[in-house]
Amino acid sequence: MDVLSFRWRAKYGHFLRAEAISNALTYPVPPRTAVLGLLGAVVGLPKDALASELASVLVSVAGPVPVRFWHRVKLRKDPPAALPRELRLPSRSAKTKTKTAAEKATLLRQEWLLGPDFVVRVAMPEDPGRFAELAARVEARRWHFTPCMGLSEMLADVEPLGVASARPLPPGRVRVEGCCLASGLTLRAEPELGVQLLRLPRRVSADRIFVHDSYYLEHRGRSFTVETDAAWRVGEHAVVFS
Repeated sequence: MDVLSFRWRAKYGHFLRAEAISNALTYPVPPRTAVLGLLGAVVGLPKDALASELASVLVSVAGPVPVRFWHRVKLRKDPPAALPRELRLPSRSAKTKTKTAAEKATLLRQEWLLGPDFVVRVAMPEDPGRFAELAARVEARRWHFTPCMGLSEMLADVEPLGVASARPLPPGRVRVEGCCLASGLTLRAEPELGVQLLRLPRRVSADRIFVHDSYYLEHRGRSFTVETDAAWRVGEHAVVFS
């Protein structure tokens, strides 16, 4: 199958954890559902279409876990401010006074990613037409909606890395990179590596109900050894799609 690779990076990023309450924690890497949202922005799909239109897309995300820091966000809920006097339309009454309302705002702590930079690989073996459209748009840097890194305020850059042919690897031991779905594979211990087990959203329904799965990830973006029958060779890289 053909696989599209691109670099997805931004100054800041934030992917809200499902269990976050008053403090908005972020996932350390973009979940599969966030990547589907990015693809939908490129080809011009509404948010509710991800559950059906992109449900079969194969995704792999690679790269080191970015540094995280806390940022206090001021969410304003103020009424519309009055226009400056020079921009107002002539009024019949010269005694009209401008009423000002008390400020309404909420301070919220958010955990942000600093300088997130990931390599994303996607395949659509069940929808070659849409894959061709996606690859052409990414290559020409054309999208319906501006790419972002989680939040719409965090503008992102999508740099094409090309389309390559992928082939399945035989079952056995292989060094893979990026987020790997934990089910169906066996992790081999390597003391010099820092492999984490994460719970990330994998699927989303039309009613915005998320289904989570467990993933393995090396926090510095290095490859690690697993035994699996689900690995693919994409150029010089071995990945496990989810």
